[in-house]
Amino acid sequence: MRAAREICLEKGFSKITVSDIAGRVHMTRSLFYHYFPDKDAVADAVLDDVVEDILSKLSAWDAARETGNIDKALDDVVRLTRALIADESPFSARMIHEGNAELYIRFIDRIADRIADMFERTTVRDFEMRHGLPITNVHETFFTLIVGLISLLRSHPETPDTTVKSVIAQTLHLTGYIAACPSVAPDAPTAPSAAPAPDATSAPGTSAPTVAR
Repeated sequence: MRAAREICLEKGFSKITVSDIAGRVHMTRSLFYHYFPDKDAVADAVLDDVVEDILSKLSAWDAARETGNIDKALDDVVRLTRALIADESPFSARMIHEGNAELYIRFIDRIADRIADMFERTTVRDFEMRHGLPITNVHETFFTLIVGLISLLRSHPETPDTTVKSVIAQTLHLTGYIAACPSVAPDAPTAPSAAPAPDATSAPGTSAPTVAR
């Protein structure tokens, strides 16, 4: 699979032949056809190989999440997403050139579909059990978000992590879940003689702020 991936990057999938692939791995055409019915089957195998590698990294992220710490989970997944898209192989500029255009579109569709499936079965289900579900059409929302993030980070890699995180949070309606009360800076002066704040329940027309957990 690695050899097939490399030759796709070098020449473009639409321009390579079965002989090119067989020659790269030092096998005869007849042996090639023993494993693959045609060149498209090789493409599918290459795509599946790349997709499984990406899914394994996302699964590791999901397994390592701190339960309830949505803010940190988003920070971590933004860094992971950027690292995956910076990978030279599946998302590189060479994969976008004319010879690989069709293969790249197939790859993006497949990876977005598989990641959306994974999140729907794992992370989303876990979130729903604890907080309810703030979005509908889960699969379609994640699919659209994933395709958009790939395009954004490929076209504008300078986009800050904070912006990417904000886009994810807004799309998935998570902003309220990651909003924390402002913390007091370590050097900030305090007023020991300050009168305690009135109980919110005793002030007409007021209510205590609610912080999502």
